[in-house]
Amino acid sequence: MNRAMKVLAIAALLLTVAGACVVLYGMNTLVPQVEQMTVSRVRASDVPEAFEALLAQLDEETFSGRVFGETSGLAAGEAWFETCTVRLMNRGFFPAEWISLDVVPVASTDGGGEDVLQLADPGAYVLASGSRGDLSATVLTTIPQNVLSRQVRVTCYVLGREISFEATQSLTGNGE
Repeated sequence: MNRAMKVLAIAALLLTVAGACVVLYGMNTLVPQVEQMTVSRVRASDVPEAFEALLAQLDEETFSGRVFGETSGLAAGEAWFETCTVRLMNRGFFPAEWISLDVVPVASTDGGGEDVLQLADPGAYVLASGSRGDLSATVLTTIPQNVLSRQVRVTCYVLGREISFEATQSLTGNGE
């Protein structure tokens, strides 16, 4: 009987340690991780249909994105569409729900331009446990060169709790 109690006590201890490890892993992996972030840039004059449709939405007050700066007097030759794409990995046990990506607006230090607006993203995304996914956000900017870095904010809900974190991508190149 004494030997059976020792075996039972050791088994209970091992189960307790294993359970604690699982709980610690679950707590440390609640937040999805950014694996990669890329930024691409297209001059607005290269996509005139999209730019004109955007201006029409602004004139008709039907634009549903976020406006950061002055939208009057925008010219396609002086604006760029900048798309930030973030690859997320959910290593946790629970899905990340209602994921959104917001670009942190930037103004140039010399007063030469600013981020004007962010296009709306109608999706309500879910990243299942153990999976990867990409999110994109597009900004219309009048900054004529690449800024030193581009920052985005990812917001999601895990187990009903809001989680928000930021990621930064350093940019290189002349950007025209």
